[in-house]
Amino acid sequence: MTAPLPTSAELAAQDGPYAAFRMGTVVSFATNQAVVSIGGTSFPAAYLVGATFTAGDLVYVSQQGGSWVIHGALAGVGSNELADANPSFEDSAPGTEPDLWFLANVSGSSSAVVQEVAGAPDGTQVVSVGSTDTAAAVHYLYSQPIPVTAGWQFSVSASAAGDYQPTDTPTADAALVALWFANSTNLYPTTSSADTVIVTANDLVQQPLYTTLSGTVSAPVSGYMRLALRSSTAGLQRVFWDDVIVRRI
Repeated sequence: MTAPLPTSAELAAQDGPYAAFRMGTVVSFATNQAVVSIGGTSFPAAYLVGATFTAGDLVYVSQQGGSWVIHGALAGVGSNELADANPSFEDSAPGTEPDLWFLANVSGSSSAVVQEVAGAPDGTQVVSVGSTDTAAAVHYLYSQPIPVTAGWQFSVSASAAGDYQPTDTPTADAALVALWFANSTNLYPTTSSADTVIVTANDLVQQPLYTTLSGTVSAPVSGYMRLALRSSTAGLQRVFWDDVIVRRI
């Protein structure tokens, strides 16, 4: 008689190097070096021989005995919903506000301007957000509308970094926030449901080091979603944003 398979509780009670699996987002990929972000934390991970990845790929990752391994990119997760909406700010001239994006001051007064920088995560340009009068400010830079039905889930990610003066304390914060609208023409703050904070990164490091923010969100209502890049700055601090991805899962 074949013995029954152990239950998950029995496996958990046994001693042994069992693996945990997570979904992550590829931050960067080069020969013999892959960096993946899970829950807003980026770290190097091994990968299988012959595998190749692109920044922004959703991947299946295991952790066992302190080691992380990327098993492969996930299929069937859909293309970037913002692919035609200037997701990496390459469609705008340096020194201008980003085309196809909208600006809103949550508190204080901020501006957003496209800037060409070395080491941008995707392409050669980022958008730079900061206070217009050096006072503390919170700013939304938000996307084109994406049609949603209540219960739909989306995977979102973006790269963010701080830009500081030499004497600054690095305290700029970044967050990805889902904004919900009844129709495709309403703009913030004419929302149909409370804003959803998806993921937050505090005290961003100085660029050219970037933090990949990634997470998932479920639509609470039917209508439209716009993804907001929330920047919290003070003084002369600025937040650099790049490589914004929204995928339905």
